[in-house]
Formats: sequence, C-alpha cells, structure tokens
Amino acid sequence: MMYWIILIGLAVLILVTIAVTVVTIVKERKEYRKYKLEEERGTEDDDYGDDYEDDRVPKKSKKSGAQQTYSGRRDRQSSDRKRRWKIILEDTDTGEQYTYIFYDNLGIGRTTKEVAFEEFLSIPDDRRISKVHCAIVRSDDKLYLRDEGSKNHTYLNGKKIQKPIIIQKEDFISLGETEFEVIKILRETY
Repeated sequence: MMYWIILIGLAVLILVTIAVTVVTIVKERKEYRKYKLEEERGTEDDDYGDDYEDDRVPKKSKKSGAQQTYSGRRDRQSSDRKRRWKIILEDTDTGEQYTYIFYDNLGIGRTTKEVAFEEFLSIPDDRRISKVHCAIVRSDDKLYLRDEGSKNHTYLNGKKIQKPIIIQKEDFISLGETEFEVIKILRETY
C-alpha cells in the first residue's frame, strides 16, 4: 500500500513539473513575439547601394561558387509601394551564393513546402535545422535576423539570438551545421 502512495505522489510531482515547464515556455514565446523591434535612425538611401558596413573584420574568406537568383514578388500596387531589399548570402562551406529580392521577409529552414514568407531559403540536407528556423525581416529601414523558435537556435557572429537583431554586410549567420556570410545588403529607392 505504501508503494502505491509513493508512486501516485511521484506521478503528481512529475505532472506538476511538466505543467510548470509548459506554462513557462508558452510565456517566453509570447514575450518573444511581443518584443518590438528596436528603432534606429541614420540610414541613407541609394538605388540598391546601401551596404550596411561597420569596422568589423570578416572572420572567413569568401569562396567562389555557383549563384542562384530568386526574385521577389512584384504584385504590389503602385499606391502601396514599398522598397524592395536585395540580400546575397554565401554558404561558407560550399561557396554557393543565394540572391533574394523581397519586400518584407525571407524565411530560412529545412522545409520545401509553401510557407508564410515572401521568399524562403530551403536547406533540406541539414537535419539540425528546424522546418522554419529563422527569418530576415524588415522593420523601418533595417533588416533584422529573428529566430523562429528553432530547437537548435540561431547564431549571429557566434552569439545566440535572443531577440531580433540588425544584420549587416560581413555578418555570419549560423543555423544547425550551416553557416552563411552576408555578402551584400542593398535597398531600392522609390
């Protein structure tokens, strides 16, 4: 009889621990989603010529490779004209370059299915990458890297992303066993 009481007590303790863990995870995700992207000023525009640079030194040398080009959607009405962004990412292992043109967001992950992003960089061979791992999103006049709740996290220049963070030319984005260097970030003018 005493064993049953102990077993029931342990089962209740385990259930309470699981419930507390789930509630904590849900709260953290809600807080993360509510987090408003930082507003920064001082960006000048030119026709696909606005490279965000700072005085950081690139950590790896560039490799040449095949270039794949994907164009963004052009179904915007002229009255609701937004600026398009162009970003060139290079896989540091293979040297393969990916060029995307988009208005608001670019998703990165393992899935090959249609997702709720304007453009999507699919990396199906890296099993450590989540289906929808991270995203590059526009806010005001900047591009931010945002983790999409991935299991193995997203890293920018070796630091784990806790909240959306501005990305710049020569930054390194690491997800799973894949690493990309931001070769160029360009913005279109009106």
